[in-house]
Amino acid sequence: MCGRYTITDPVEAQAALAPVLDDRTPIPDLPPRFNVAPTQMVPIATNRETRVLELARWGLVPSWAKDLAIGAKMINARSESLGEKPAFRDAFARRRCLVPADGFFEWQRAGKRKQPFFIHEIGRRPFAFAGLWDRWKQPDGSWLISFSIVTCAPNALVADLHDRMPVVVAPVDWERWLAREPLPPEALSDILAAPDPAGWLAEPVGEYVNKATFDGPECVDSRPAQGSLF
Repeated sequence: MCGRYTITDPVEAQAALAPVLDDRTPIPDLPPRFNVAPTQMVPIATNRETRVLELARWGLVPSWAKDLAIGAKMINARSESLGEKPAFRDAFARRRCLVPADGFFEWQRAGKRKQPFFIHEIGRRPFAFAGLWDRWKQPDGSWLISFSIVTCAPNALVADLHDRMPVVVAPVDWERWLAREPLPPEALSDILAAPDPAGWLAEPVGEYVNKATFDGPECVDSRPAQGSLF
């Protein structure tokens, strides 16, 4: 799964997405994020009539949901069943999005504790997760935009830490992923795979990231793992 991620350089992350955005669309002025957690508002690139970067709530709330509570269970969508699950089926066909990021976290059990790892490309370059979005009409009549991050089987780097990882969409596939026309699942299946582990790092970090309300740079500071984890 993917339960925490980072956008430590929002300007660079948003600039990287510029080729697939409408250049007339204002870009949100955002602070660095070192510990993005579910239910928070973060930027996503949506496939509306014009490509826009807008703030959305992490945890997809389907249009037919009775309340927001379901979103807490919808932070991730398994790539293998996107075309089958009622909550994701229509979004997969028509409402795909890109989620800008420059790293994510996973935890590995080490005795009675869990060691967090910060996973990122070498050089900390920004990238984009595959996402699905939907909108839900709130009691006050306004629309809430929300999203899920698509996950897949892990690559060799992440497999030692977890049995799932987020799908990272290569820039060459951004246009196809954001296409508005409905596409059969098989037309996108090649995108829904783990990235090549070459060029990526998984670094042990301190436990600041364990607290969802802490969002400082200490979350990504490299720390030696305690004991033998591999």
